[in-house]
Amino acid sequence: MLRFASIMLAALGVAAAQPAFAADMAARAPLYKAPQLPVAYNWSGFYAGVNVGYGWSDDAIKLAPHDPVFTAGVLDVALAGGLIPPSLATNPRGVLGGVQAGYNLQTGSLVWGVEADIAAAGIKGSSTVSRTLPVFPDIMTRQEQKVDWLGTVRGRIGAIVTPDLMLYATGGLAYGHVKASTSIVDPTLAAGTPCLNVICSAGTSESWRVGWAVGGGGEYHFASNWSVKLEYLYYDLGSEKYTIFNPLFPFTPGPARGLDATADFTGHIARVGLNYKFGPGPVVAKY
Repeated sequence: MLRFASIMLAALGVAAAQPAFAADMAARAPLYKAPQLPVAYNWSGFYAGVNVGYGWSDDAIKLAPHDPVFTAGVLDVALAGGLIPPSLATNPRGVLGGVQAGYNLQTGSLVWGVEADIAAAGIKGSSTVSRTLPVFPDIMTRQEQKVDWLGTVRGRIGAIVTPDLMLYATGGLAYGHVKASTSIVDPTLAAGTPCLNVICSAGTSESWRVGWAVGGGGEYHFASNWSVKLEYLYYDLGSEKYTIFNPLFPFTPGPARGLDATADFTGHIARVGLNYKFGPGPVVAKY
């Protein structure tokens, strides 16, 4: 009887200890955490933004006889003799700022897109030279040129080098509003005094021009649907041509009183931009 009682007490003790052991095992079991999936930015979609930058150029305005056959005019002789410089570098410089909009389509690690932009610009420059020759009075030649509007419509192709950084190349159409002027005056005259010498002449021109642009840059996604870009462009709007003459001598034959001016409009742009993409932002990567 005593032996049976001892066996029963031992069995009850083991049974009572089981819940505590199980609770201790549960408390000490390591917790499993699912790995956090990386978040990738989806570049596809429409976007719009603003930009500001700086433009510079080594452009010049060149002068040549109005009539390559008849070169005996007063201005022709002054040009050939060095009194009027055949070319003056105006070296335009200035700030520009504007807006852009575009669309991207991401396929794997490549991004294809198109972008249009327009900017108000103050890319301008001028140059003045005064020269004296024994036969002629003192003559001052001044050249000025300016780009006051500049825009592009370009294709873009980019490569995603990190989940948030895209490097791209770009190229396409460029357009802009340009101005150019040339004046040849007697520097000894007071401002506003008419120059009665036939060599004193002036000419100006302005127009909208179309050309091309090419460049590249990088764009970085930094928050939700926002990205910032750094971009370089080279643009070529061709040349603006106009004639300079003295309006006080309207009856003088054209070749005798005129020169042809050619102003080149090419340049470089470095700018920074801020874009907002419409639609979904980052997406969770799938495995």
